[in-house]
Amino acid sequence: MKFSLETISDANVVHSYDELSIVVRSKEYVELQRLDSSLILMPHQIISDWHIKDITQLEISDVLELKKLDPEVLILAHGSSVYSLPPQLMIEFYAQAIGIECMPLGAACRTYNLLVAEDRNVLLAVILK
Repeated sequence: MKFSLETISDANVVHSYDELSIVVRSKEYVELQRLDSSLILMPHQIISDWHIKDITQLEISDVLELKKLDPEVLILAHGSSVYSLPPQLMIEFYAQAIGIECMPLGAACRTYNLLVAEDRNVLLAVILK
């Protein structure tokens, strides 16, 4: 589903998505990038082929790795269903001063773009199977 107007931006934004991929308008490339594996997207960085392939694989060590990217808020996107992280992971995110929200992919992409437009340091972690 394409949901954004064509805009020129100095940040990475989600152009469109479906259940198997997201299309990113990268700040570094003129052409759109279709990404079809789990990834981490930030306004000024793309980490493709993130090792997490299922939300249940997320561990405390992953929280610490994400902390190194210094996000203000983290959006965890996964499929089309609502999922809550185990309490021990939520506690670790809060202990690391990272606000986290788990959302279906569509809502996560829209929220990411809004936060980027507000010049927030947001991290979108997308889990694609």
